[in-house]
Amino acid sequence: MLPLYTQLLFWSIPTFRLTVAIAILTSIGVGVYRQRSRGRVIDAYLGALVVGILGARLFHVGLNWDYFTENTAEIWQIEAGGLDWHGAVLGALLGLVLVTHTQLLIARWRPNNALPLSFNQLITTLTPALPLVGLGGWVGCLAAGCGYGKEVDSLANYPRWAASELVDVFGIVAPRYNTPYFGIVLCLLGILLVIALRRWQDARRFWLVLVVMSMGMFGVGFFRADHTLGAFGLRGDQMLDLITALWGMIVFSRVTSLRRQVFKKTGEADEQTPR
Repeated sequence: MLPLYTQLLFWSIPTFRLTVAIAILTSIGVGVYRQRSRGRVIDAYLGALVVGILGARLFHVGLNWDYFTENTAEIWQIEAGGLDWHGAVLGALLGLVLVTHTQLLIARWRPNNALPLSFNQLITTLTPALPLVGLGGWVGCLAAGCGYGKEVDSLANYPRWAASELVDVFGIVAPRYNTPYFGIVLCLLGILLVIALRRWQDARRFWLVLVVMSMGMFGVGFFRADHTLGAFGLRGDQMLDLITALWGMIVFSRVTSLRRQVFKKTGEADEQTPR
């Protein structure tokens, strides 16, 4: 298990915050790499980060509403922990929309300003952030005890990779499913998928990776024991996983179809062009 706090020089920082912060900074670095208008891209990323954090907190509160109805003062205590990745993705996309529209308005008022990257271009550059930030979150959960697995009867009945002595958010150490390790493996596979699709320099890559990550999280959810609302035998976050995966598949299919139409029209135009 990782320590709850990590000592950096004179500062003692919660390990969860540190790993997530490293993942976010790495994602921003990867996103702005080879971008010409880096200032505009960073502005868009900051907007996505702020709204993403708000969305992550709101979704977490919604999934644990039975707790927050009796502890309403904690709803906006983001520093206390509690973020949901579905809300983070939705909030980040909304943040990108707000910033890109603002940048476009400014560019129209000031014709000399270069046009910012489009929304689709920005989410393409942010594709690596999906598995990278997830990886930071799951590594942090090893220390904070979030996303902990269901208890098992005995470690002797399970392979070492499947279960081990892990802590929960209450500080109780018990034999549990290795859900943080499951999540880490999922995110590493997501990074490999991003690398394998590096030639897809368009929005298809983002939506396909989102679908894969959503379905992977849905599978991990069957082994989790951390509290959340649920229905129909599923956890609340699992239902959001399915919704997110369906949303991603619909948008991916739409983007793919539009690309085929463009290429078809371009091919017909090329054939009609005299040589």
